[in-house]
Amino acid sequence: MEKKENNPRLTIEAMRALLQQSLKPKRYEHSIRVYETAIKMAEHFHADGRKVALAALIHDCGRQVPKEESVDKAKELGIPVDPVEEAQPILLHAKLGVYYAIHKYGVDAKDKEVLDAIRYHSTGTADMTDTAKIVFLADLIEPGRDFEGVEEIREASFRDLDKGMLLSYDNTIRYLLQDGLLIHPDAISGYNQLAAKYKKGKKRK
Repeated sequence: MEKKENNPRLTIEAMRALLQQSLKPKRYEHSIRVYETAIKMAEHFHADGRKVALAALIHDCGRQVPKEESVDKAKELGIPVDPVEEAQPILLHAKLGVYYAIHKYGVDAKDKEVLDAIRYHSTGTADMTDTAKIVFLADLIEPGRDFEGVEEIREASFRDLDKGMLLSYDNTIRYLLQDGLLIHPDAISGYNQLAAKYKKGKKRK
C-alpha cells in the first residue's frame, strides 16, 4: 500500500514545484497553460479565482501514474474502477488526481468544488459548477491545443460556459465515435443536460 502523504496548506508556488517534479516536462507545461487560461476565464466570468487556480494547476496530477499502471494503482488505493475506465485506463488519471490532490498536494478533502473540478475535467458530467466547467474548458482550449474546431470552442467558452461545454462534448463525442472508443456515461449525462437546455431555448423563440 502506498504511503499517504499529507502536505497541508501548500502555496501555489510549492504545488508548482511539486508538480514539476512529478510530471513529464510536456505534461507540466500543459498544466501551466491550463492554469493560466483558467485564471483568465475565472476573471472573465467572476468565478472563484482561488478554487479555479488550484484545481486547474493540479488537474493532471494523477498523470504521475503511467497509464498502463493506473488500473492496478486505483484498485490498490481503493478507488472504484468502472468498465469504461477499465477499457480506457487513461480516464483514471482524473480519479487518481483527486487522491493525490488530497494526500500529496494538501487539498482539503471537504473541498468538493475543487475536487470535482479535478474529477470531471476529462469526461465532464451533469450539474457541473462554474469552477469545474472552467477547468474542463481550459484543459481543452489552452494555447497548446490545435485540433479542428478548437477556435470555435475557444470563442464560445469566453462567451458562455455552457455553450462552450456543449461544443466540447460534441467535438469529443464525435472524435471518440470516429476512433471506435468508449464514451463515459458522465460525458453522456453532461451532453444530454446541456443539449436539452438549448433545445428548450430554441423552442421558446
